[in-house]
Amino acid sequence: MQRRKTFSIEIVLMVLSLAVFGLFLGAVLIYYDNMFRSIDMKEEKLNRAYAKQYEMIVDNRNSSLWGEVYGLAKEKAALNDAYLNIRRADWSTEYDKTESMDMCIAAKVDGIILEYNGEAGLTEKINEAAEQGIPVITIMNDPNKSSRQSFVGVNDYQMGHAYGTQVARLIDENTEDILILSNRERELDKNQLYSQIYNAAAGKNGTIKVREQNLISKNQFDVEEAVRNIFQSADGPPEIIVCLDEVTTVCAYQAMVDFNMVGEVSIIGYDASDSILDAVEKGLIAVTFTMDAEQIAEYSIEALTEYWEIGRSNTYYTVDLNVIPAPPLKE
Repeated sequence: MQRRKTFSIEIVLMVLSLAVFGLFLGAVLIYYDNMFRSIDMKEEKLNRAYAKQYEMIVDNRNSSLWGEVYGLAKEKAALNDAYLNIRRADWSTEYDKTESMDMCIAAKVDGIILEYNGEAGLTEKINEAAEQGIPVITIMNDPNKSSRQSFVGVNDYQMGHAYGTQVARLIDENTEDILILSNRERELDKNQLYSQIYNAAAGKNGTIKVREQNLISKNQFDVEEAVRNIFQSADGPPEIIVCLDEVTTVCAYQAMVDFNMVGEVSIIGYDASDSILDAVEKGLIAVTFTMDAEQIAEYSIEALTEYWEIGRSNTYYTVDLNVIPAPPLKE
């Protein structure tokens, strides 16, 4: 009787062991099946032949923004049977934007999304691409006297009005000097952004000086040094500094902290990187602006898609300019 019970227990344990082993084996097979399916899908994606090849040329001055824009634009391009590659033409690479344009034109790509900054020779390259039948979509800034197909971004008047509103808010009885740190070549007398900021300042106090300094450079160290020199000038730094890209915003903020001028200088920044948002949250940067990344991505690919489908696209695609102010001071 005892042997029969022992034998029954052994059978039950054996069945349970087989069941557990079966479940384990099934889980392993499912895992590897999913893994191989994933590999097959990735290989299929890598080996996929797209109908169109697009190139996106930007620099690292707005690195967090362009990283987000590229990811979104690449997905949208794929949905329209196009592959999007990115070229970062900045001090971190050996090629500038005109050289990157040369390579894209030589490769006969189907479209170029270009962050325009007024770099010497860049307008001519846009025209050359257009002559070769390659549509160029400019983002960030608009070269009006060029053959670009479309412009996606915020125009100077719109951006100047937004910045001017914030400048007027920050002006007080101690404000004598406002400096705009620019990242592209401009003609001040024809620059709507400058004019809007100037008008906002003049509306508060006609004696306030508004000036602009161009910080286009292939070397980040040069930008940092230029900003530090502003803070070390004999007359001292301006009471308000307006920054138009991520790098100058970070450099101005760092110099303000290093030279112990928090509270003496107000910074209006650009971009929404973690470091900038942290400074805004702490009240060290008065306000920052950022363009809607999703809209830039969507409109850029939409413009190229429409060009190839119907032979033209809209001239202007206006994106939203988001304002992120510092929280109000606690009383």
